[in-house]
Amino acid sequence: MALSLELGLLLVNSFIILVVVMDPPGSIPIFIAVTRRMSTDERRRELNHAVIVATILLLLFAFLGKLILDLLGISLNSFMIAGGILLLLVSFDLLKGERKCGVVSEAGTGLGVGAVPIGTPMLAGPGAITAVMVIIQSSGVVVVLFAIIAAIIATRLLLGQSYRLYEFMGEVGTEVLSRVIGIIVAAIAIEFIGTGILGMYRLSML
Repeated sequence: MALSLELGLLLVNSFIILVVVMDPPGSIPIFIAVTRRMSTDERRRELNHAVIVATILLLLFAFLGKLILDLLGISLNSFMIAGGILLLLVSFDLLKGERKCGVVSEAGTGLGVGAVPIGTPMLAGPGAITAVMVIIQSSGVVVVLFAIIAAIIATRLLLGQSYRLYEFMGEVGTEVLSRVIGIIVAAIAIEFIGTGILGMYRLSML
């Protein structure tokens, strides 16, 4: 019973971390901007392309990320510290209201935006990639698979209702929510950095 509860809490915690880092509420204005000239069917198709691309990227880095680190001679503790710093920078951007995919040009308002910028770097950005690599190393395959699939489904559902949510929340509401998420991302970043430093300290004491 205790083991099941512990696993359940681990699954929920990993899911929350990944969703918070992906920040689908903060992506709503960007999604609307790059799909504003599309029909409903075109918008749905591009969103489906985006979640497929994001899922593939997150799975690739989750399962091959450790191999890449080993080939480069980088320890997980070092990666957690670097990833934490990266997430901290992402949180600063969220708190300042800066967008994760930069300025949307006219070239990015037509078909084909599902892969870039929606799939990456909006959904599967550096922060999300860092998160899945840390989750699989610290919590295992089952947990990271659950986190990725659940986060992608939640993001798909949220962005699928983006126009309705944006009308309901308004620009101010979306910005406020994005800044709150920025604070949470900063806290997660501090946890990553602290865990990495503690791990390096323990290794040095052996």
